[in-house]
Amino acid sequence: MPLANRIKNIREAKKLTQEDVSNKMEISASAYGQKERNANKITYENLLKIAKALDVSILFLLDTNSNEYLEKK
Repeated sequence: MPLANRIKNIREAKKLTQEDVSNKMEISASAYGQKERNANKITYENLLKIAKALDVSILFLLDTNSNEYLEKK
């Protein structure tokens, strides 16, 4: 599964909108949407911010082979 799809699936599984995540990251919803769609070109720093906003670890976020969308706590 591509990283962009993984991020979107995790966000949707947590019932968050792009606006919800963008507010947590303190960026505009359109800027977040671009990051989510173009995740393959995203910086490590922004991946960390997305992981934090989604309340998952960076390793869980990057595990694109996993079918599990929610991190077990």
